[in-house]
Amino acid sequence: MKFKKIQTLLRQIKTIQIWHGESAQWIGDSAALYPIYNLPGLNERAMQTILDIDDDAWDKFDFEEFPIMKLNEEDVIEDMKQLDRLDITLYWKGRELIPLVGEGKIYYIQSKYLKPFDDDMLLTYWLRNDPASLNPIIGVQEGMCLAGLVMPIMIDDKVFCETLYRVYELTKREVYGGSEL
Repeated sequence: MKFKKIQTLLRQIKTIQIWHGESAQWIGDSAALYPIYNLPGLNERAMQTILDIDDDAWDKFDFEEFPIMKLNEEDVIEDMKQLDRLDITLYWKGRELIPLVGEGKIYYIQSKYLKPFDDDMLLTYWLRNDPASLNPIIGVQEGMCLAGLVMPIMIDDKVFCETLYRVYELTKREVYGGSEL
């Protein structure tokens, strides 16, 4: 994982959370968290220094610190289900979405949250049913090690579904031939 890319992401989002876990400190925003090992205790002042942000600019950031990591930070947890990454990226309402599928369901994560990883082709994705969260969580693993937690985007937009269906129908017609829709 590339710490510089996490720094860039946090500077862009302007929302920073630190969760103090048992084995790592987790930094991110409300949609993704990354474990940070072997750094002294992080706090607001340390994050401002690490991100090289002056006091005036820092006032525009949202910062939260949590003394305990509530989500399970183990590499492997009970009832994890592997998800497959589809070889397609979707753009919707300014977000670049990557679909992950498994067990008859689809989850969308924002591609920007994969940028801190060295090689996203070597990543595996796992649905983690964590009792501490009401929502699904995607564990991103490098090998057998948990390298990040990403919250999927919940899409309940009929236009999104209709657009995907139209793309499907038109692509199907192009590939297999057929009449006008």
